[in-house]
Amino acid sequence: MLLFEGIFPVLALALAGYITARSGFLSINEYQALARFTFNLVIPCLLFINMAHAEIPENFGADFLLAFYVPVLLVYCLTLVITRFLLKAAGTLQSVLALGATYSNTTIVGIPLVLQTLGEQALLPLFLIIATQNLVLFTVATLFAEREQFDLSTLLTSIARLLRQLVASPLTASLIAGLAFNLLSLPIYRPLDSALQLMSEAAIPCALFVLGTSLHQYRVGQQLKPAMLITALKLIALPLIMATSMLIVFDVTPLWAKTAILAASMPAGLSAYVFSVRYQTGQATIAAASVISTLLSLIPMTLVLLIVP
Repeated sequence: MLLFEGIFPVLALALAGYITARSGFLSINEYQALARFTFNLVIPCLLFINMAHAEIPENFGADFLLAFYVPVLLVYCLTLVITRFLLKAAGTLQSVLALGATYSNTTIVGIPLVLQTLGEQALLPLFLIIATQNLVLFTVATLFAEREQFDLSTLLTSIARLLRQLVASPLTASLIAGLAFNLLSLPIYRPLDSALQLMSEAAIPCALFVLGTSLHQYRVGQQLKPAMLITALKLIALPLIMATSMLIVFDVTPLWAKTAILAASMPAGLSAYVFSVRYQTGQATIAAASVISTLLSLIPMTLVLLIVP
């Protein structure tokens, strides 16, 4: 019952967003504006204020991040091999599909779900994942996507552009700013702190509502077979390997381990679709995988919450 009470608000708000978009109550321009408001303002407020007040471990969670990214990169490489031989995918498409199988929707789905089910104490490990996921996976994906026409100057230019985009992103910038305030013990003017806290309270409902509207934009179409393959890797292979890494190989603190395994069981992140658009390949498959994995992710996420100690 407690698990249902934690997950139901997440599902209800996402469903409200889907129905609103599907019915035409909000136009596409209106819910896209809401998405920009959510990602560029309220979620950065949430990330900044929580990171500024978090208790940062001495090693900055390096052991946790190692335990997280070893299985992520294993599944990434596994997907490269599988898509090459089963789908006969070219190098760039392999990289795009591998990103879809490993990039978790830790912002829109992750923040509300973790808050509802694991509590505020689980936000720090989740924020560490959010802060590093783009940097690690987009860099790896760029390297593999451009390996066939390898040119060092072009590759370095792509990575430099990627790093500039990451630092300029409101999500990444807010985490970096919050971390700086935390490490330097900089005080936040109390009324400003209260205002940021108030603004951040809108992040969760807005993120879930936007998730629902985003599902309305994508169609499964003719990409069911490759999309199901990516979904299986994302929702089955990645959580299982993540659990092995967190609980057996690295023996991570229980709450942090559960947060990481829960993150691994979340649906494919929309950033994978952005990456596919950038390289103009696999867009339909990634969009379909995003929809399917979002609909099916309730199963592995529920199992993680029930089984993992």
